[in-house]
Amino acid sequence: MNVAPPGMVERFATVGSFRIRFLDNEVGEAAEVVVLLHDGAWGASADVTWQRTFAHLPADVRVIAPDLLGFGGSDKAVFLDRSPYGFRALAVFDLLDHVGITGRVHLVGNSFGGSVALRALELPQADERLASVTTISGTGGPWRTPLALRELGTFDGTTADMDRLMRLVTEPFVGWHAYLGERVAWAKAPGHFQSMMAPHHKPAPAHQVARPADPFPASLVDVTIPVHIIAGLRDPLVEPGWASLLAASFASEVRVSEMDASHSPNLSHPQETWQLVWDFVCSVR
Repeated sequence: MNVAPPGMVERFATVGSFRIRFLDNEVGEAAEVVVLLHDGAWGASADVTWQRTFAHLPADVRVIAPDLLGFGGSDKAVFLDRSPYGFRALAVFDLLDHVGITGRVHLVGNSFGGSVALRALELPQADERLASVTTISGTGGPWRTPLALRELGTFDGTTADMDRLMRLVTEPFVGWHAYLGERVAWAKAPGHFQSMMAPHHKPAPAHQVARPADPFPASLVDVTIPVHIIAGLRDPLVEPGWASLLAASFASEVRVSEMDASHSPNLSHPQETWQLVWDFVCSVR
């Protein structure tokens, strides 16, 4: 549907029962592996979230950017009896095994992808798979504003409405209209609409049951994997101070970086955002 950005190769892998699309720079014998997880807004994919970041990546680092299940060119699979984060993180780990990456990786996510990265810390595999986690505006679930809950859930399929949505996420940049077109194209992928809407459909009252209590973020208290939180000071989609509240959930020290940006500085300020990410990766490797 979309062309892979320069320096990245589009690949597909069947992992277990799922077909996953991913971008890979195919750097061999790399000392570090960075896995980029995209946002969860309408029409999200690895390329539309990270297209402005790829130009700033070090030449000697292996970079994998998958389309999460339900998005982009990956299978439109969702599970409705569990958290939306954990099963996607497990699919990423399975993909890494499939392509022969069995060591620890630096997991970097924006928005929903940042939440997936944080929730990966809850998995039993975390200590052996994760060298570090960086979340860019991804809270792990809590601290979203009423604006986010009200405005991000609907999309009428038009470029004009995609413009409305994306202006909540980031400031327009050079190539804005082409970017909107790419997101609209991915939003029209078969099954994407249903996978986005399915978690929000409620069963009949007689079949409604309370979900088990979510221990997050208290579940992070014993995490020792290095964590980096990047927050936009002009982010309308999360509550002010969320990054400090999240950092306080860890017993170990967590790095918090603030940017004069909105929800997805990887799009509006790609070089500055990547520099923060890379400085942190270099500090823990």
